[in-house]
Amino acid sequence: MFKTENISKEVTFASSMNIPFQRWYPYIEGYSPNFVLSIINQYCPNPALVYEPFAGTGTTLFAADSIGCDCAYSEINPLLRYIIETKLHILSLGIEHRSELAHQLQNLSKNICQDISACAPSQDLSTNYLQTFGQSKYFYDDTYSKILRLRTYIDDIAINNSDLANLLTMAVLSTLVPTSLLKKQGDVRYKTEKELNAMPIFDEFLSERINIVAEDLLNYQYQLQAHQYLVCNNAKEIGAVSVDKKFSSVITSPPYLNGTNYFRNTKLELWFLRQLATQRDLRSFRDAVLTSGINDVKLNAIKANTISDSLLDQTLNELKQYSYDRRIQEMVSCYFDEMLTLFAGITKHLENGACVAIDIGDSIFAGVHVKTDDILINILAPLGYQLQEKVLLRNRRSRNGQLLSQVLIVLKYQD
Repeated sequence: MFKTENISKEVTFASSMNIPFQRWYPYIEGYSPNFVLSIINQYCPNPALVYEPFAGTGTTLFAADSIGCDCAYSEINPLLRYIIETKLHILSLGIEHRSELAHQLQNLSKNICQDISACAPSQDLSTNYLQTFGQSKYFYDDTYSKILRLRTYIDDIAINNSDLANLLTMAVLSTLVPTSLLKKQGDVRYKTEKELNAMPIFDEFLSERINIVAEDLLNYQYQLQAHQYLVCNNAKEIGAVSVDKKFSSVITSPPYLNGTNYFRNTKLELWFLRQLATQRDLRSFRDAVLTSGINDVKLNAIKANTISDSLLDQTLNELKQYSYDRRIQEMVSCYFDEMLTLFAGITKHLENGACVAIDIGDSIFAGVHVKTDDILINILAPLGYQLQEKVLLRNRRSRNGQLLSQVLIVLKYQD
């Protein structure tokens, strides 16, 4: 039986807020390295190669590395891939090089907002903002001007020192939303007047975030022990790629079926990384991602549900009867269809007897309870995924206050 004492913080990002490198970019959808290690210790000791189809900021990768285990991963969001790649590269550097970068960051942090005043605002970033966000105002004017100048400043640094530029970018990325007019709380939204009044001062907050990165470079002397590699960006395509070695374990937390628009939640960071140049770019990301939000649905591309499962059929029928928006029913249908395709693709690369651990939550739409965990267990069984255990990790609340849960599904693959 999986030990769940004091697990509530480990299955969220809360305990990672103080972990070196993890804390560089707070990722509220993530879980802790200790949670991953608990799964490995309990269900798949001594794994040879873990696969993480939804890598986020790399928690599973770094937890696996701490026990010398290789990890293959997928991550569709360019922001999150950038964060993973930057952390992996920095951890591959020697201690002396990391120390030198830390001192450079500390020196930059002292007068950075004064130094960037000599830089011209990035014209392409300004143009991208207008073409992507239109007249939407996400920053105070002074903050926006500093961000555009920071982009130019970092570009100049990157010419001769790409490592320093990437580390400075990491600090800026973690600064954007807290110093914007937006707040991440579930979906991103505008801050209330009270929240605006408590907003950190941009100059001070940026300096603080730079120094956090520098502090970890100086004090965290961990070096990578294993091998991590990106097997494909989009996990939905895992069945079409080739791998050199079969996966002995899969540990992941897929997007919850909760209506969240994961790309919209990172739109400011994607914009700063020049990943958004027009409104169509944001739509193209949503079209490629696993359907889990209502805005991911394209009604003109919907296919009829082809999955044979009585619980899913009952759920879809209830949603058809009670939901206030046809897209909700279609979102749920697409979600399970795509999850089935994804895990069917994974079977092509799994060792016989592989452990598959899925952290997932259920949902409620229009009063209809979508038992995501039970439906997944049902539809994956014909593929060879045999249920070993289902563990309640914590109780949650829906937006209207109804009780939901977060569970760990542990499966064993038998071909």
